[in-house]
Amino acid sequence: MRPDHWEENSRLVDALCCWPGGSFGVCRYKLLGAVDTRRYPHAENRVWSDQEDHEERGRRIVRQALVDPTVTRSTIRADVGVAIVPQTISRHLAEANLKSKRPFRALPSTPEHRQLCLQWGQARSMWNVTDWPKVVFSDESRFVWGTDDNRVRVWRRPGERYNPPPVLRHTAHTAGVMVWETIAYDSRSPLIVMRGTLTGQHYVDDILRPHVGPFLNGLSGAIFQQDNARPHTARVAQNFLRHCQTLPWPARSPDLSPVEHVWDQLKRQMPSCHSLHDLELSVQDLWAHLPLDNIRCLINSMPDRVAACIAAGGGPTRY
Repeated sequence: MRPDHWEENSRLVDALCCWPGGSFGVCRYKLLGAVDTRRYPHAENRVWSDQEDHEERGRRIVRQALVDPTVTRSTIRADVGVAIVPQTISRHLAEANLKSKRPFRALPSTPEHRQLCLQWGQARSMWNVTDWPKVVFSDESRFVWGTDDNRVRVWRRPGERYNPPPVLRHTAHTAGVMVWETIAYDSRSPLIVMRGTLTGQHYVDDILRPHVGPFLNGLSGAIFQQDNARPHTARVAQNFLRHCQTLPWPARSPDLSPVEHVWDQLKRQMPSCHSLHDLELSVQDLWAHLPLDNIRCLINSMPDRVAACIAAGGGPTRY
């Protein structure tokens, strides 16, 4: 650990010192920007080997990931202050059994929510891969221009998946576009860009009447699914859907919906955009080129999702 690598804090650390005459001993250094040579007079002439320097740098990298699990490799590289490639940072973290993972996210739920979700799963425990393809899944999602907090990853050790995620702070409102879509086993709707605030009446006028109605009419025996967002449960929306077969959906259970994974796939592929117009065009292009086999695979996973819901007692699942 060379002087230009010492941290400016008052933490005490043990370091191996080479004493005159070739003997070794353990010194306790107080890092205040320099070694206290009054207490450790021989530390002034301390010679640090490349191996010790490497190990100290590795400890510093690991310490940063433990203090702030959302820290990025570029931030670590800047803080270390020496030329170091991302692969070296990853190797140090891997040696400490730390891997980059998506934080486990689950909406807070009450015992009542979990009980209702469990009952929903039990009622559909016998549905199989011939039943779920009849369901038309729908959802909205927001694509932002710039960094998306939903894409943040955290450094985790094995067994820490369910640790509480770190607080993700928004410094300002992020511009973006809100889009809506439906998926079915053999088809999908156009991707609709939603302008302004979505109300129950706008949901009927801009989504249900021009898109959902014709889409369901083209599918024999289709069952329409939507979550419990306020525009969806508004009386005007429920009145429009009264002649359609709908699938009741448990509250606070996004992990059950295959559409959430469609959004995830699209956001993983999002290129850098220079304007909201570019963002909108990119989302539309990604949606148009999403393989139908991906959608079928997600819908085929519904029996497993239901089984996981039951096994979790109506609580959050690994999906």
